[in-house]
Amino acid sequence: MKLKKWFNRKTIPLYALCLLAATLAVAYGLAQEQALEVVVPENDALAAANPEAASADVSTGDFFKDFRAQRQTAREDEIALLDSIIEREGAPADSVREADSRKVQLTQFYEQERGIEKLLIAKGFEDAAAFIQEGSVSIIVKKEKLTQSESDKILEVALRESGQDAANIKIIPVA
Repeated sequence: MKLKKWFNRKTIPLYALCLLAATLAVAYGLAQEQALEVVVPENDALAAANPEAASADVSTGDFFKDFRAQRQTAREDEIALLDSIIEREGAPADSVREADSRKVQLTQFYEQERGIEKLLIAKGFEDAAAFIQEGSVSIIVKKEKLTQSESDKILEVALRESGQDAANIKIIPVA
């Protein structure tokens, strides 16, 4: 009987959102680990270190392409879940509002990420990938090491595009 208290029409969508957020956090952590692995000079070293990732259909061998594809897939999955909450007949109004609000937030994050990536490429970086969450911005640039001037350029773009505090912005150079 106590389970009914924890699992009802109002709490299940919230649990689903929490599960999805945890999945995104794990995917983000894996992406950061892959960013560190890309520093290895040999292309085959990454495949040897992580054969499952190398055999995945999504993997192109280009870290930045793969990162953006994984980010897009995770966001599409989350939006599909949010759509199912919004469209579910008899869904509580507060759950629908929360799901709709989260969907708008995800769209804003995506637009900010793409803006950061395009601006950094326009500023002379070979490639860049951004990942934005509530209170966190991670920017990965294709560069072995960054000068102070380059870090300042990246930070300036991230601050302007994301509206986040500088303390929430992490810049990761990847060769």
